Amino acid sequence: MLSNKDKMVSALKKIVVPELRNRGFKGTFPHFRKQEGQLGYLLSFQFDKWGGGFIIEVGVARVNEEGNVIVDGIVRPFQKMNAFHLNNRFRIMNNKNGDKDWFKFDNENQNLEETEFIRIAKNVLLYLDVAGNWFEKIKQKQTVR
Repeated sequence: MLSNKDKMVSALKKIVVPELRNRGFKGTFPHFRKQEGQLGYLLSFQFDKWGGGFIIEVGVARVNEEGNVIVDGIVRPFQKMNAFHLNNRFRIMNNKNGDKDWFKFDNENQNLEETEFIRIAKNVLLYLDVAGNWFEKIKQKQTVR
């Protein structure tokens, strides 16, 4: 029997990942990336180790001509990066008050129906525009320099 986390991951892969692909992101769950010129856009999912929720964080990195990103003196290939490697990143549901930053789906004691996980995954789609808006703000700041 699948855990609720496994069911949530399955719903995200079914609903959200195709939309990320439509928006030009590559990678595998839970880490996705897209490069436009010297800017690399990162989007990562992280599940609560205690179960029942996940966050989505996004970040933007400058990619050099060799395809690498330097963060805190550490050189990493952009294709191996995720949002958690960056100091400057944005949590999509950034409420700054604890668990309200999280997409909650259960308390691991419930056996939820697939429709509930699909509903939550569809809700995530609405927040992809929040990520897109944040990416656009950063892009505008980079072009103003």
